[in-house]
Amino acid sequence: MRSVSTTFQVLDALAERQPIGVSELARALGLPKSTVQRSLAVLAESGWIRPWHSTGHTRWVLTFKPLTMAGYLLRNESMLREAAAPTMAELGQRTRETIHLTMPDGAEVVLLDKVDSTQAVRNVTWVGGRAPIQLSASGLALLAHGVEAPVQVDQALLVETRERGYAINIGMWRDEVSAVAAAIRRPDGVAVAALSISLPTYRLSEELRTRYGVLVRDGALAVSRLRFGA
Repeated sequence: MRSVSTTFQVLDALAERQPIGVSELARALGLPKSTVQRSLAVLAESGWIRPWHSTGHTRWVLTFKPLTMAGYLLRNESMLREAAAPTMAELGQRTRETIHLTMPDGAEVVLLDKVDSTQAVRNVTWVGGRAPIQLSASGLALLAHGVEAPVQVDQALLVETRERGYAINIGMWRDEVSAVAAAIRRPDGVAVAALSISLPTYRLSEELRTRYGVLVRDGALAVSRLRFGA
């Protein structure tokens, strides 16, 4: 397993610094040159990298294989964004708050798309931003519906979230930011993404928690049906 991990380290470093030779990679990673050379040979044989044609010592660059792999991921994400876009726009219009579409990535959730709030005071976020999965409403909604992550979470909280149909986060990660969220699920019930309404904590009253929770729960169900026919 260590050799596999090292090979991925070499691939990451090469992608960031290409074109680059074995000696430069070894210095950058603090690894023996022979170790890096073995990893480069594996990556070249597998079609992930190729020699960069230049004079002097061999330098390496990525092939188009990583782009092909990324295309598979982006195609799936694109289909999800397209399915979620009408519902996100509607939620934004009805609440005037920030609407997020997130996906799980290990111990975090990643922001895939958003609709910005039209209010003067709002939650500022960016596509590609991350949050701890156990400290976000989106993360709790995902964990309550079959997403596994290497974190400890109160199981009673997940049961409550599952039974209610939406998660509530009152300043769990950042005191000034709260949210409600619901899972977008495949036909088998396992979550693949989440929709959330995010807003400053002082605006999320008890009444709005329920109102927004129902809105986002129904919205996530609509996206699930559109995306998966669920």
